[in-house]
Amino acid sequence: MDDGLLIVGSGLNGDAIVVDVNNEEVGYVFHDELWEDEAVRPREIFISLACSIAEFYYHSLTMDGYPVDGRDAEEFLGI
Repeated sequence: MDDGLLIVGSGLNGDAIVVDVNNEEVGYVFHDELWEDEAVRPREIFISLACSIAEFYYHSLTMDGYPVDGRDAEEFLGI
């Protein structure tokens, strides 16, 4: 668990689904950036979806177009 981020799953492309243990919000960490740059901190590439783990999985099942990886999350959030 780096930077207070607990991995709880993975997106369709391999991005880590993580829970921020400080505020219990779920989001994605880009897997490719972690592998390519050892100096990058997971917190720097964390995209929070500002929801609980229960809300995240509920939205994943019920909401069309809900993010399945970090890039989708950026697009979904307009980042």
